[in-house]
This record gives sequence, C-alpha cells and structure tokens, in this order.
Amino acid sequence: MRSFIAIPVPEEQADPLLDVQHALEVGRPVPPENWHVTLAFLGNQTEDVLEHLHDRLSELEAPEFDMRIAGVDIFGGRKPSLLYAAVDSSEPLSHLRKKVRQVVRNAGIDLPRERFRPHVTLARFRKRLTMLETQRIAGVLEGWGDVEAGVLPVGHFTLYRSIAGPDGMIYEPLAEYPLGQRQDGA
Repeated sequence: MRSFIAIPVPEEQADPLLDVQHALEVGRPVPPENWHVTLAFLGNQTEDVLEHLHDRLSELEAPEFDMRIAGVDIFGGRKPSLLYAAVDSSEPLSHLRKKVRQVVRNAGIDLPRERFRPHVTLARFRKRLTMLETQRIAGVLEGWGDVEAGVLPVGHFTLYRSIAGPDGMIYEPLAEYPLGQRQDGA
C-alpha cells in the first residue's frame, strides 16, 4: 500500500490557509483534513514491512516543538504543479525528519536523497494551464504570498496510507507516534 510519514496540520489552527484556497479558484484544492508536512514518502509497501516499521517508529524519541507556517509559493516555476504554504525550517523539525528517515532505512525501505523543503500542499494544478489560470495563480502569490498561518505545536507524527478516491487521495492514519517532553529553545 502507498504510505508516508508526516506531521498532520490541524485544520482548525490554519484558517488563513483556507482563505488562500478560496482566493485561488484554480486547480484542485487539497482538503484541510489532508494537510500535512511530509517527513518520508515510503511508496508502495507490504503490510509486513509497515508492521516492522511501526515497531521501530514506536521506539523513536524526539522532543515536542513548535512549527511556523508562513507564506505561500509554487513548485514548478513557469509551469506550476502545486501551490503550497511554507513551513519554517527549524532544527527540531530537521532533527525529527532525519531520525524518521534513519528508522525507515533501518527497516529496509530505500529512500531517495532529496532536499527538505517543508511545506503544506494547498492545491495541485494540471499540466497545461490557461493564461487566465496562470494569472490567477500569480495574483494569489502577490496577494497572499506573506500570509501567516501561525505557530502550531507538534506533539506527534503519523504513519499514513494513501488511497485513491473519486475526488482525489484519501489519507488514512495507520498509527500516531507521540513526541517527548517539550524542550524550550530546542
């Protein structure tokens, strides 16, 4: 089954992101219940592999921390593929991602090397956009580029499976992993 590990973004704490989606009027918006920051995309894995990974993730220790979501941008440059809300890179977030990816690799799952650009996907775009759609995206970037969604406490991360549905992907939580005691300044 297609699976990934991520930090869920509580929709009730990110109302400004809904405002950005409503202003966009282009592409396929990602439902708020699917908002997350990916730590590791696992691809297709068997239940046995995921069970083994679950056992290892249950032993992972990392502190709780705060995560700031601010600004919107696109991936894809002149041919945008998605609109996202930026997540400030921080030492605790990078540390958690590194530890999660190490556990995943130790569980026998290959992960590609990739640059970590923490973000929350807000909308996906089809390959060919009209001039009007491109202008609409540019307008949202200009008007909402510095939107502040706030600082969110991160107390756990989640193993999800991804299911293709008629209206897009459905992300089903398989397990949650609590983070340890808060370490101020960490």
